[in-house]
Amino acid sequence: AVGMSSLFLGPALLILAQNAAKEAGGCDTTNNDDGGQECSDDDEGRVYGMRPSSLLTNIGVFSGVLSAILLPLFGAIVDHTPHRKAIGQWAAILLSIIKGIEIFVSKSTWFFISILQVLNYVLYQAHLCAAYAYTAELSTNPNEQTIYNARFQTVNYFSMLTFLIVVTLTSSLLNVGDIGQARVSQTLAFIICSLVFGFAWRWFFHPRPALRQVPPNGTLLTAGFRKLARTSSEILQHWAPLRYFLLSVMLSESATAALSTISTTYMIHVLNMNGSQIGTVFLCVFVAGIPGSKLGGMIGLKINPLRSALLCLVVFIINTTLAACIMTGEESQHIMYLFAAVWGVCLGWLHPTNAALYCTIIPRGQESELMGLYLFSGLVFSWVPPFLFTFLNEVGARMRIGLASLNLFFAGGFLFLKMIGDYQSAVDFALTRDGGSDDECRPSRDSFDGTEGTKRLSLPEMT
Repeated sequence: AVGMSSLFLGPALLILAQNAAKEAGGCDTTNNDDGGQECSDDDEGRVYGMRPSSLLTNIGVFSGVLSAILLPLFGAIVDHTPHRKAIGQWAAILLSIIKGIEIFVSKSTWFFISILQVLNYVLYQAHLCAAYAYTAELSTNPNEQTIYNARFQTVNYFSMLTFLIVVTLTSSLLNVGDIGQARVSQTLAFIICSLVFGFAWRWFFHPRPALRQVPPNGTLLTAGFRKLARTSSEILQHWAPLRYFLLSVMLSESATAALSTISTTYMIHVLNMNGSQIGTVFLCVFVAGIPGSKLGGMIGLKINPLRSALLCLVVFIINTTLAACIMTGEESQHIMYLFAAVWGVCLGWLHPTNAALYCTIIPRGQESELMGLYLFSGLVFSWVPPFLFTFLNEVGARMRIGLASLNLFFAGGFLFLKMIGDYQSAVDFALTRDGGSDDECRPSRDSFDGTEGTKRLSLPEMT
């Protein structure tokens, strides 16, 4: 609910920012003859020093930078103090309050709520950090842990899908516009967060002791960063396959994270789609993710997960290029659903394939530590694609160029994956570093199906 509601809030914020910019420039936004001058659709104007079409990507930039800076600190608090429950509980409380405030999105509150979106994303990362620490302790049996993870992902996925359908249908029945639809989504998110978070953190999560002490001559503030730097340095110097994989993840995952933000902006300003249409587009994305995950598993089993990930990135590049070239105006709205479905297939394909690939090439005995590095790698550059899109937009480049700029990151991810070389050699190299662990993050080569170690299909989190 936290992430999915942002898919409906984003279009409303863009429309309100666009209207505010036109009013600031003396344009008539009410379609009446009261003296306001007419402005062309291309004359966006500026509001708070930016083009209104840069709003969502600017939110993405600040969210990504702050999350990358604060995530090691959140991890250190969870790891080195007994305040794990407090981190998750207070993050949940604040997220619920923010959802309640966002119900009142309007002409006079849109900028304040835009700022709250940055805080919303950072708090969500803190909540995930605490929640993941609990889920990792559910079982020490790898098979049981895999079953738990699979069930969590299934519940998470269908919850998001249900939320999307309920908001879309409710908005249609009430015949509300884009702003009304945003209010409906935030109201539902507030109710769900208040009930589910309140019940879960009150009854299911219990205080936990610190897992380890702060290192000597260190502080809580620096512990997470030092651990991250130490592990990264060792990988850069000694583990070439892992080094190239993480570099690939930094680029490709940053592009997938920015896809919903950039595509929402594109649908509003180029295709002139409304909130209901955008909701349907993302419904296509999520539905297509189901066969996408199955397809990724089949291809990974057939040709190995490395080649499967490479093929997925090629499809990403082709689909994004065609979308930027073909969808040039309102007459292309119907084609957007097709491109969205292909993006959905690729998202359902890439994330679990990357996670399974990672689990087969990491040194045994360090799975838990390195999985944290994997999650951080997917986040650290999440601000770069929206920053590039904002830069291109602010200098007056066509928005189709901004959409196509995602291919720079997909292509970079492809090149770094190619530098891994032979997949079997990378697996054998990891086996020579076996530390005797039997962690949950280790799918065998013979049983790769693209689902073990699955990372969430997390389009909503991008905004």
